[in-house]
Amino acid sequence: MFEELLTHPLSEKMNQQAPYDDIVVSTRIRLARNAMQYPFSTMLLEKEANELIDETERQLSGLKGFRFGRVDQADALTRTALVEKHLISPALASHPRTGLFISEDEQISVMVNEEDHFRIQTLFPGLQLEEAFRIAKQVDQLISERFKIAFDDTLGYLTTCPSNVGTGLRASVMLHLPGLVLTNQIQGYVKHLRQLGFAIRGRYGEGSDASGRMFQLSNQRTLGASEDMLITDYLFAVEALIEAEQAARKGLLEMYQEELEDRLYRSYGILTSARLITAREATERLSDVRLADGLGLDVNLAPNVFHHLLVSLQTGFLQKHFGNQLTTRERDIERANVIRQMLTEQKHRDHTQGGFA
Repeated sequence: MFEELLTHPLSEKMNQQAPYDDIVVSTRIRLARNAMQYPFSTMLLEKEANELIDETERQLSGLKGFRFGRVDQADALTRTALVEKHLISPALASHPRTGLFISEDEQISVMVNEEDHFRIQTLFPGLQLEEAFRIAKQVDQLISERFKIAFDDTLGYLTTCPSNVGTGLRASVMLHLPGLVLTNQIQGYVKHLRQLGFAIRGRYGEGSDASGRMFQLSNQRTLGASEDMLITDYLFAVEALIEAEQAARKGLLEMYQEELEDRLYRSYGILTSARLITAREATERLSDVRLADGLGLDVNLAPNVFHHLLVSLQTGFLQKHFGNQLTTRERDIERANVIRQMLTEQKHRDHTQGGFA
């Protein structure tokens, strides 16, 4: 099952155009839920963990268009690639006795035995917060009809970590923010957002860096407010950050056009010529080229192609694509080959369709 999920870096749905996809790469909603008949994960015995996986498979196996697999039985490289594709969390990849239900279009998944018994996830391209939340609540209802969920009339949903108690809701968007980074404004916004109760982290969440100037913005508050209120407040913060990035990009082009163009075209030249390139340099250069496209310069790297490359060039996914473990040097060579091929194909399509955008 997992091999099918890793055939392509992006699902057909994630490859589509979406609102604000020039800045927002993806939208994700996660809901944490626990079944009352089992202890929380920190107290869950091996036998109970396996029973929960088996019971979940029985209860959800009849859902049309869903597949199930045991994540803990997949090899380390497969688990890494699934994390890189954002289909599972790093926690699920590392925990023992874990499972995954996932829809055929990869937009809906239920992680079993992550930090909580169930982590419902919906994943959409661009900024589609309300739709992602609506679908997540439908899945939440399906699970609630099959399991008695741990809920307190005063506190709300009970979770393993106290920081998730209440709604159990984590909204998250992945943003490409080169304007704020290059104008040295990003740290000010990070500090301000944290003061307002939001977390802003790297591409893979807590503890990861913001390679490629990619950031995850998520809510920290889950208690003392309704789900609708949390979504409304969160959307306001996302839209404010989008406006700030748009203004930063405009200011860069107005004040430093020659310097900016020099930087961005140099990155394009390196990507189209390099024979070896690390994952870190590749993401930084691709960030430059995506910014160049967004500013209307003479290069083309559409949002979906940018997202496609961000996934396909990561260590795990790259090795899964080639079917075997690669040395660091081999990975750098193959990574450069993939980039040159995709950018050449993109350029050819542009000429075929009548020139650059």
